[in-house]
Amino acid sequence: MSESPVAAPLRLGPVELRNRVVAAPMERNYCRPDGAPTDHYVRRIAAVAEGGTALVYAEASFVRADGKARPRQLAADEDSAIPGLRRLADAAHEAGALFGMQLVHGGRLAKATISGYTPVAPSPVIATVVDGDLPLELDHDDIADLVVRFAEAARRSADAGADVISLHAAHGYLLSQFLSPRTNRRADSYGDPARFLGEVIAAVREAVPELALGIRVSAYEGLPDGLRIEDTVDILDRAGVSELDFIDVSAGCYEAGQWITPPGELPRGLHAEAAARFRVLGPPVGVAGRIVDGETANKILSRGQADFVTVGRALHADPAWTRKVLDGTRPRPCISCNYCTDRLRTGEPVGCAVWPEAAGSLPAVPTPAKRPDVLVVGAGPAGIEAALTAARNGHRTRLVERRPVLGGAFGLAARLAEYPEYHRILDWQATQLAEAKVTVELDTELSPADIAGQPEDIVVLATGTARSVPDLPGALSARVHDLLAWLADGLDRELEDDYVVWGADRDGTAVADHLAAAGAAVTLIGTEPEPAHDVGARAKILPLARLATNPRVRLVLNAVVTAIEPGLIHVRDAAGERTVLRASGPVLVSVNAADAVNPVTGVRAAAPGKTVVAVGDAAGQGGWSALAIRHAAETMHRFAGGTIA
Repeated sequence: MSESPVAAPLRLGPVELRNRVVAAPMERNYCRPDGAPTDHYVRRIAAVAEGGTALVYAEASFVRADGKARPRQLAADEDSAIPGLRRLADAAHEAGALFGMQLVHGGRLAKATISGYTPVAPSPVIATVVDGDLPLELDHDDIADLVVRFAEAARRSADAGADVISLHAAHGYLLSQFLSPRTNRRADSYGDPARFLGEVIAAVREAVPELALGIRVSAYEGLPDGLRIEDTVDILDRAGVSELDFIDVSAGCYEAGQWITPPGELPRGLHAEAAARFRVLGPPVGVAGRIVDGETANKILSRGQADFVTVGRALHADPAWTRKVLDGTRPRPCISCNYCTDRLRTGEPVGCAVWPEAAGSLPAVPTPAKRPDVLVVGAGPAGIEAALTAARNGHRTRLVERRPVLGGAFGLAARLAEYPEYHRILDWQATQLAEAKVTVELDTELSPADIAGQPEDIVVLATGTARSVPDLPGALSARVHDLLAWLADGLDRELEDDYVVWGADRDGTAVADHLAAAGAAVTLIGTEPEPAHDVGARAKILPLARLATNPRVRLVLNAVVTAIEPGLIHVRDAAGERTVLRASGPVLVSVNAADAVNPVTGVRAAAPGKTVVAVGDAAGQGGWSALAIRHAAETMHRFAGGTIA
């Protein structure tokens, strides 16, 4: 059998990659506020390198203090940053990988509240998408200083042990702001979009001639007035990019973020055709964008669309992704939910919807003589993670689920058009449960009395959040359904002509989007000013755009339902004005009106001799699967360590 394209080595100027996988310079809030990397950052770099990746980048690192765009962004602006950068480089090298630094200035995407400085940019164009400040227009002296700062940051990177430098000219940061007519409105010589980039390239090449030097670009911005592929290729050609060692192709800008971190409903490897058009410039070409499996990576490479693949979120989900792809085994799958992308805005270490250790290491587990048996009730994300963690820690484990399939509410959501990749993690987890020898019992409901009669000493409740339809006139009508209960079989029924979705949270918005895309008329009613208020900005770009432009969708926001009648819905808006809406179809309720009931109380009362805990949503530690699985894994590690009795 011939070697897969991913496995082949590749030369980029003075360095050789051991295979064709590059770890993207993905920001994850792993630094301290002073820009130095934490121990967790070092461990993550090491894990990706140990996982077989050829070139491992740190995140985009700011070259001057006024270009800092995140509170915990990696610093490369002062010599004091070198020791921290060296820790990252050493971690990559010790595992046989090359180490790369990506250099960036935030430009108009930086904010005074973060950097402490008024942002600067080619032209005073506010980045409203990030609630940005009015930037100062750079004068020639300041531009010259920035050229020097890029070169100095490159030199520091080399001193720290970097093998590769990438200039970040993608996604709307300063270098790309000079490239784009949307953000460069200058009338002087720097109105030429190639000039500043060309000067930076020349200065950095002179500063670090011994390193591989390349550039990351957005092939297109994804906006009507933004750069197109042919524009970008022409500018790069005039800027001297043909003399670089590689071109790494992404797409999009903050105003079109769906192209930067594409959601699961967009095709895998979607930027490959665009990347192929950059081959005319000469250097080896890389490409990013939903490269979530080995099949996609190998297809891109075998077609000659790119020379290497740049993988971000898939390596966040499984640091050993590269080794597993090379071995032909299944990595833990990234589901392209963009939790990681939106979590970046919080300033907290970025977790992952499928891997609990992404946000930080779990407690160490000692080796005891014997571990008690564990019963996990509920097979949603938290329950599955609790069962897997318990089994891997040496507990004989049984997982019981009342529905006939794994996944809980997450599994129900996997059937919606917005989440086509969710099934991948459930399929993977089913295999993991079997390999861990977890006994799985589906279509089995256990009451507190039933649990009392089970043989396990430890009971873990992962039963989610209690839900019920609010008590108001007409709420008991046959056409009113709890949304999650309806999802269990509602999608299998014949499509009604119209639906009311009462509750514009994440679940309600996703169901409304699904039904509208199927051709139904949908009325979406919510108390907040925007649908999916509990979802990050990047994850909801596409569904909100569809709902806003679909003529069969009626958005009733800042409003509450007060009564339901046959063919009518009574609502009251925030100002107290009452309206009656005509809608005759099913009413799907995604409003949690249940009193908060601790499920542990009833089980402990029924089974006083057992150790009973809740995890995930059942413990108030959920809302997102990333938080639920983290809580479940931590809880089971504490059990193994004897800190829960």
